[in-house]
Amino acid sequence: MTEGCTLLVSGPVAADVERVALEIDSRLRARGVPTELVDPRTPGVGAFHHEGALLFAAAALTRHGIFTIVALPIHSRTARDRARDILGRLIEVFVRTEGGIGGGYEPPLRAEVEVVFPDHGAGTGADRALRALELLGLLEPVEGGAYSEDEEREVIKRLKAFGYL
Repeated sequence: MTEGCTLLVSGPVAADVERVALEIDSRLRARGVPTELVDPRTPGVGAFHHEGALLFAAAALTRHGIFTIVALPIHSRTARDRARDILGRLIEVFVRTEGGIGGGYEPPLRAEVEVVFPDHGAGTGADRALRALELLGLLEPVEGGAYSEDEEREVIKRLKAFGYL
């Protein structure tokens, strides 16, 4: 059975979080990876009004080999740390809106992937998230990867900070 993992996509602006989560979902599906997007606004998921229920569902999917993308603008750093404890294998994708952070959002001390939205760089936040999965051995690399040397260094630096590499 394939190992799954959860990508927690979070940030201060729900619409930006959703856009990045949808892009990651699309790219994983294009590679044929079993993927599920868990978003409180998704039809049929509305019954999960409590983030604990969403995390429970994500943990169950991940245990069954599904790459689960959780799109939640969780404002509290403590709540995101709790999510990390619940989910175990978690890649945090922090979506920071260009121009700063507001609205009482507590940015992560360190996230595996950081995206400044809108992303004007050579590689998108979705590219960086997938590259992190590749470096961790959770996703097969694409031949002739589309990452600049700067992107590659940034992803490796973040993963080393977490002790993954």
